[in-house]
Amino acid sequence: MRTLLPGALLVLVMAQPNMATGMMPLYRSSWDLRPILITVIFAAYLIALVPALATIGRPRARTGWWWRIAAGCTASVVADVVMASAESAPIACVARIAAGVSVGLVTGSVAGLILERLGERGRTAMATATVLGSAIGTMAAAGFAEYLPAPRVTVYLVHAVLLAILATAVCADRARVVAPSARSTVAATTEPAHASRPRIAERPLVGYLCGVSAWVSAGLVVALLPSYGAELLSTRNLTLLALPVTIYLVSAWLAQRAVRPTALLAHPLMAQAIIIVGVAVTALVPVVPSLAVLVVGGVVAGVGQGLSYRSGLHIVSAATEPGDHARAASRYAAVAYLFAAIATVGFGVVATTASMSTAVLTAAALLTLILAIAAVTRARHTTTSASSPERVSEALV
Repeated sequence: MRTLLPGALLVLVMAQPNMATGMMPLYRSSWDLRPILITVIFAAYLIALVPALATIGRPRARTGWWWRIAAGCTASVVADVVMASAESAPIACVARIAAGVSVGLVTGSVAGLILERLGERGRTAMATATVLGSAIGTMAAAGFAEYLPAPRVTVYLVHAVLLAILATAVCADRARVVAPSARSTVAATTEPAHASRPRIAERPLVGYLCGVSAWVSAGLVVALLPSYGAELLSTRNLTLLALPVTIYLVSAWLAQRAVRPTALLAHPLMAQAIIIVGVAVTALVPVVPSLAVLVVGGVVAGVGQGLSYRSGLHIVSAATEPGDHARAASRYAAVAYLFAAIATVGFGVVATTASMSTAVLTAAALLTLILAIAAVTRARHTTTSASSPERVSEALV
């Protein structure tokens, strides 16, 4: 049980910011939200998450885990209470900011605790808990709101109670439990799993563009897809509208697990192209108004998202000295989140001034531009490397 509790806590922490996604069509109708406000609500979470991860979210020692877990879980409960009582977009933004602070505080400390107790198995457990929390948060909120009384309150109160119980249990059990594979885990925390592979002769810019592409698509899907479906499809069932987002999240995780980093699909340009294909499929919904089309688009875009983000992280890490991998990973995530927040608000502006369909087409165009920049950057680097092989190492700095 002691080995399971930290993972369960991470599931609940990651579920909180995703519950609004499953309920967004309800908020849109209840609060008469324009698309720009929907995207601002989404972006508020990322804008709070980035500085939290970069500043207070990285404990230097085990003793720093516990107050971060306690404070982060408290912030998540605050987010629950505020969202349960919210009657407008500004109040929802306050809750989303609290959720961003919560995830930023808790993630690093819980990750350390999971790795300590599970060893190398903890890496899989963390990835699974993150996706499981995001998917459960989206679908549970939609299901609670669709089928239970007090649709905008019940799921948040249930989440707050469960999180408070789990957080208390985790923080009360501070005894060190060293897993059999702890030694290898200590080394792995300073170097990513791919560190044993040869360095990838890629410009770091290509890696950052992969991360930006991945999270720009995530912003579009998570923020706007449920409302997009509600506008164009003949259903108002929240669970059905949340399904494409949930499948998108799960597909991203499965792709990272099933596709090897050296496979053609995992090529940085190919992964970005897959995202564009998925977004293009969702753009067909006005012509073919079908939930199946939206689901297929979610699956394809999700596969591309997972592969693109992983590919970008590999490139950025390979261009960094081993001792600086943790900072590089944080910087990579921060850049991706920041651009996603800006782009998502931009999609909201387009959807408000034009239409949701135009916003999806705009996203496809932006993703195509990012892919083109990455392709040109990569082509120039390949040409330079071929003519001056000795400069390859310099390009990695």
